[in-house]
Amino acid sequence: MRLTTLIVGFGRISQGFVSVLSRKATFLKDTFGLELSIVGAVEGGRDGGRFHSAFSADGLDIETLLRIKRGGRRISSYPNGGGHDSSLDLIRNCHAQLMIEASPTNLRDGEPALTYVRTAIDLGMHVVTANKGPPVFDLKGLKELARARGVDFRYSAAVAGALPVIPTGYYCLMGSQISSTEGIMNGTTNHILTQMSESGVDMEVALDSAQHLGITEADPRLDIQGHDTAAKLVLTANSLMNYNASLADVQTSGIENVNSEEIRAAKSRGHRLRLMGRAQRIGQRLELKVGLKEVEADNPFYWVNGVTKAVSFDTDLLGKIVLVGGESNPEFTAGAMLRDILNVIHDMPDRSPDLSPTKTSLFQMR
Repeated sequence: MRLTTLIVGFGRISQGFVSVLSRKATFLKDTFGLELSIVGAVEGGRDGGRFHSAFSADGLDIETLLRIKRGGRRISSYPNGGGHDSSLDLIRNCHAQLMIEASPTNLRDGEPALTYVRTAIDLGMHVVTANKGPPVFDLKGLKELARARGVDFRYSAAVAGALPVIPTGYYCLMGSQISSTEGIMNGTTNHILTQMSESGVDMEVALDSAQHLGITEADPRLDIQGHDTAAKLVLTANSLMNYNASLADVQTSGIENVNSEEIRAAKSRGHRLRLMGRAQRIGQRLELKVGLKEVEADNPFYWVNGVTKAVSFDTDLLGKIVLVGGESNPEFTAGAMLRDILNVIHDMPDRSPDLSPTKTSLFQMR
């Protein structure tokens, strides 16, 4: 199966995705019978700036795309295909079957990514996104539109990146009711708190380290002030706990005021500080909170250090389930997007025989 694909947003995550695709192309074809053909890519356009694009109906050469970006150039310099088409122009005219959306997150209104996603779905494209904005602001509407158009909308990469929070809830906890979920959902803040505790550095130095690793949001205040965690908590609650929360429903505080004295005081008690998001059922409603929490050594989150994340689920039928892992890394987030794509293909009614459940299960056991 050849799946023509458009990439909107060509920053670290999309470059990581293209790099993964380059390495995995033979494996994907041999194991799943799947060939992803990147026919278009677009970047830029922020704050009225110029768009930079590349397009070829026959498929772009992904190694050329990577060389261009690694050389510090924009993709509009792609030979015999580079240009300045806007994201919406490419979405409307490229006739792709799948859109990968990884533009910067906007937690004010989800735009312009929300319009990109809605337009692509309306035109009959499957959409996989690592952008929290669109599903935070219109998850129900996007799912309903996708259902009406006979396509799929996947966003697990937007919720703790590589940590499979949404897939675990959808598939592994099926049939159970989740009474609460809690976790370290932001690797940047966990890295900062770990650095401050273990290396004794201040907030500014630890944040610089996170930016050097390429794990912060384009605006790191989204990480530090707890907004990124709040968005992920909203998506988890709305996706897995049958709720309809908004960011305004989350009591949110971050780590921007944490100082070395607080870190040392927690250590003196044998505790560690973590930025936690929690959704708790109270009667017919959910209480959603994001804030700093001091955890003891018998708490599983005590041992989650650095860029690693973790989430727990309290369920009625399966007890307490804890996921740990999903290190913040652009290429790992790209891997989560590939996971979503494979699930899109697997769930197609007319999928290729190579995408049978047995084949997929064998892959997952490797």
